[in-house]
Amino acid sequence: MGAPQDRPQPELPHQYPVGRLPQLPDERRVQATLHEMADDMNASVQAWEALLSGRRTDELARTYRPGAWTVQQLAHHTADAHFHGLNRLRNGLTSERYVIQPFNQQAVMALPDYALPVAEALHLLHALDTRWAALLRGVNPSEFARRVVHPAEGEQDLWQLATKHEWHLRHHLAQARVALGHAG
Repeated sequence: MGAPQDRPQPELPHQYPVGRLPQLPDERRVQATLHEMADDMNASVQAWEALLSGRRTDELARTYRPGAWTVQQLAHHTADAHFHGLNRLRNGLTSERYVIQPFNQQAVMALPDYALPVAEALHLLHALDTRWAALLRGVNPSEFARRVVHPAEGEQDLWQLATKHEWHLRHHLAQARVALGHAG
Protein backbone atom coordinates (compact mmCIF):
# COMPACT_ATOMS: atom_id res chain seq x y z
CA MET A 1 0.00 0.00 0.00
CA GLY A 2 1.28 3.47 -0.86
CA ALA A 3 2.07 6.31 1.46
CA PRO A 4 -0.93 8.33 2.69
CA GLN A 5 -0.22 11.10 0.16
CA ASP A 6 -0.32 8.51 -2.65
CA ARG A 7 -3.81 7.31 -1.78
CA PRO A 8 -6.74 8.95 -3.54
CA GLN A 9 -8.34 11.51 -1.27
CA PRO A 10 -12.13 11.56 -0.99
CA GLU A 11 -13.79 14.49 -2.69
CA LEU A 12 -15.29 17.06 -0.37
CA PRO A 13 -18.84 18.36 -0.85
CA HIS A 14 -19.05 20.88 -3.70
CA GLN A 15 -15.32 20.53 -4.38
CA TYR A 16 -15.93 20.02 -8.11
CA PRO A 17 -19.44 21.38 -8.81
CA VAL A 18 -18.81 21.50 -12.58
CA GLY A 19 -16.87 18.23 -12.61
CA ARG A 20 -13.15 17.66 -12.79
CA LEU A 21 -10.93 19.30 -15.37
CA PRO A 22 -11.73 17.76 -18.77
CA GLN A 23 -9.21 16.63 -21.35
CA LEU A 24 -9.74 18.20 -24.76
CA PRO A 25 -10.08 15.47 -27.41
CA ASP A 26 -7.99 15.77 -30.58
CA GLU A 27 -11.02 16.34 -32.81
CA ARG A 28 -11.90 19.48 -30.77
CA ARG A 29 -8.48 21.08 -31.28
CA VAL A 30 -9.70 23.45 -34.00
CA GLN A 31 -10.23 27.18 -34.37
CA ALA A 32 -13.95 26.93 -33.59
CA THR A 33 -13.07 25.51 -30.17
CA LEU A 34 -10.82 28.49 -29.42
CA HIS A 35 -13.70 30.82 -30.31
CA GLU A 36 -16.01 28.76 -28.05
CA MET A 37 -13.49 29.02 -25.22
CA ALA A 38 -13.36 32.80 -25.65
CA ASP A 39 -17.17 32.98 -25.61
CA ASP A 40 -17.37 30.65 -22.59
CA MET A 41 -14.78 32.67 -20.67
CA ASN A 42 -16.68 35.85 -21.44
CA ALA A 43 -19.94 34.29 -20.27
CA SER A 44 -18.27 33.17 -17.03
CA VAL A 45 -16.85 36.64 -16.38
CA GLN A 46 -20.28 38.17 -16.99
CA ALA A 47 -21.81 35.60 -14.64
CA TRP A 48 -19.22 36.47 -11.97
CA GLU A 49 -20.15 40.15 -12.35
CA ALA A 50 -23.89 39.43 -12.14
CA LEU A 51 -23.47 37.14 -9.13
CA LEU A 52 -21.31 39.48 -7.05
CA SER A 53 -22.60 42.89 -8.04
CA GLY A 54 -24.02 44.69 -5.00
CA ARG A 55 -23.25 41.89 -2.51
CA ARG A 56 -22.96 42.71 1.16
CA THR A 57 -19.80 41.98 3.15
CA ASP A 58 -21.50 39.18 5.10
CA GLU A 59 -22.52 37.47 1.84
CA LEU A 60 -18.96 37.70 0.50
CA ALA A 61 -17.72 36.03 3.71
CA ARG A 62 -19.73 32.85 3.01
CA THR A 63 -18.06 29.62 1.99
CA TYR A 64 -19.31 26.76 -0.19
CA ARG A 65 -18.34 24.25 2.52
CA PRO A 66 -16.76 24.49 5.99
CA GLY A 67 -13.09 25.45 5.84
CA ALA A 68 -13.24 26.54 2.20
CA TRP A 69 -12.38 29.90 0.71
CA THR A 70 -14.87 32.72 1.07
CA VAL A 71 -16.70 34.13 -1.93
CA GLN A 72 -14.44 37.19 -1.74
CA GLN A 73 -11.33 35.00 -1.72
CA LEU A 74 -12.71 32.95 -4.62
CA ALA A 75 -13.23 36.12 -6.67
CA HIS A 76 -9.73 37.45 -6.02
CA HIS A 77 -8.15 34.02 -6.54
CA THR A 78 -10.02 33.56 -9.83
CA ALA A 79 -8.79 36.93 -11.09
CA ASP A 80 -5.22 36.11 -10.02
CA ALA A 81 -5.33 32.70 -11.69
CA HIS A 82 -6.75 34.21 -14.89
CA PHE A 83 -3.84 36.67 -14.84
CA HIS A 84 -1.29 33.91 -14.33
CA GLY A 85 -2.97 31.80 -17.02
CA LEU A 86 -2.83 34.65 -19.53
CA ASN A 87 0.89 35.15 -18.85
CA ARG A 88 1.51 31.41 -19.11
CA LEU A 89 -0.29 31.31 -22.44
CA ARG A 90 1.63 34.33 -23.75
CA ASN A 91 4.95 32.86 -22.60
CA GLY A 92 4.03 29.49 -24.08
CA LEU A 93 3.31 31.16 -27.41
CA THR A 94 6.59 33.06 -27.44
CA SER A 95 9.12 30.83 -25.63
CA GLU A 96 10.24 27.29 -26.35
CA ARG A 97 9.22 24.81 -23.63
CA TYR A 98 8.33 27.55 -21.19
CA VAL A 99 8.51 26.38 -17.57
CA ILE A 100 5.54 27.67 -15.58
CA GLN A 101 6.28 29.28 -12.25
CA PRO A 102 3.60 28.14 -9.79
CA PHE A 103 2.47 30.49 -7.07
CA ASN A 104 1.60 29.78 -3.45
CA GLN A 105 -2.15 30.37 -3.47
CA GLN A 106 -2.54 30.41 0.32
CA ALA A 107 0.33 32.87 0.81
CA VAL A 108 -0.98 35.16 -1.92
CA MET A 109 -4.44 35.03 -0.36
CA ALA A 110 -2.96 36.39 2.89
CA LEU A 111 -1.67 39.54 1.16
CA PRO A 112 -3.49 42.86 1.74
CA ASP A 113 -4.86 43.16 -1.81
CA TYR A 114 -7.27 40.28 -1.08
CA ALA A 115 -9.06 42.69 1.30
CA LEU A 116 -9.84 45.03 -1.60
CA PRO A 117 -13.47 45.26 -2.62
CA VAL A 118 -14.61 42.37 -4.78
CA ALA A 119 -15.32 44.93 -7.54
CA GLU A 120 -11.54 45.19 -8.03
CA ALA A 121 -11.32 41.46 -8.76
CA LEU A 122 -14.22 41.82 -11.22
CA HIS A 123 -12.54 44.75 -13.01
CA LEU A 124 -9.36 42.71 -13.33
CA LEU A 125 -11.27 39.66 -14.58
CA HIS A 126 -13.02 41.77 -17.21
CA ALA A 127 -9.76 43.29 -18.50
CA LEU A 128 -8.03 39.91 -18.56
CA ASP A 129 -10.96 38.33 -20.39
CA THR A 130 -10.54 40.88 -23.20
CA ARG A 131 -6.91 39.85 -23.64
CA TRP A 132 -7.67 36.11 -23.38
CA ALA A 133 -10.32 36.52 -26.11
CA ALA A 134 -7.91 38.39 -28.38
CA LEU A 135 -5.38 35.56 -28.12
CA LEU A 136 -7.89 32.72 -28.40
CA ARG A 137 -9.52 34.29 -31.46
CA GLY A 138 -6.38 35.68 -33.07
CA VAL A 139 -3.66 33.05 -32.73
CA ASN A 140 -3.38 30.31 -35.33
CA PRO A 141 -4.72 27.08 -33.77
CA SER A 142 -1.54 25.23 -34.79
CA GLU A 143 0.37 27.37 -32.25
CA PHE A 144 -1.64 25.77 -29.45
CA ALA A 145 0.30 22.55 -30.01
CA ARG A 146 3.27 24.31 -28.39
CA ARG A 147 4.20 22.77 -25.06
CA VAL A 148 4.84 24.20 -21.61
CA VAL A 149 6.05 22.47 -18.46
CA HIS A 150 4.35 22.81 -15.10
CA PRO A 151 6.61 21.55 -12.29
CA ALA A 152 3.73 19.77 -10.52
CA GLU A 153 1.47 18.90 -13.48
CA GLY A 154 4.09 17.97 -16.04
CA GLU A 155 4.23 18.81 -19.71
CA GLN A 156 1.09 20.00 -21.47
CA ASP A 157 0.18 21.75 -24.67
CA LEU A 158 -1.46 25.14 -24.84
CA TRP A 159 -4.79 23.54 -25.72
CA GLN A 160 -4.85 21.94 -22.28
CA LEU A 161 -3.66 25.13 -20.60
CA ALA A 162 -6.50 27.12 -22.21
CA THR A 163 -9.00 24.36 -21.36
CA LYS A 164 -7.85 24.46 -17.74
CA HIS A 165 -8.31 28.20 -17.43
CA GLU A 166 -11.75 28.19 -19.07
CA TRP A 167 -12.77 25.41 -16.67
CA HIS A 168 -11.22 27.25 -13.70
CA LEU A 169 -13.49 30.27 -14.23
CA ARG A 170 -16.59 28.04 -14.21
CA HIS A 171 -15.30 25.88 -11.35
CA HIS A 172 -14.90 28.70 -8.83
CA LEU A 173 -18.02 30.49 -10.13
CA ALA A 174 -20.02 27.36 -9.31
CA GLN A 175 -18.47 27.24 -5.83
CA ALA A 176 -19.41 30.90 -5.27
CA ARG A 177 -22.95 30.13 -6.43
CA VAL A 178 -23.17 27.27 -3.93
CA ALA A 179 -21.94 29.58 -1.16
CA LEU A 180 -24.54 32.18 -2.05
CA GLY A 181 -27.33 29.64 -2.45
CA HIS A 182 -27.75 30.08 -6.21
CA ALA A 183 -28.46 27.24 -8.62
CA GLY A 184 -26.87 27.04 -12.05
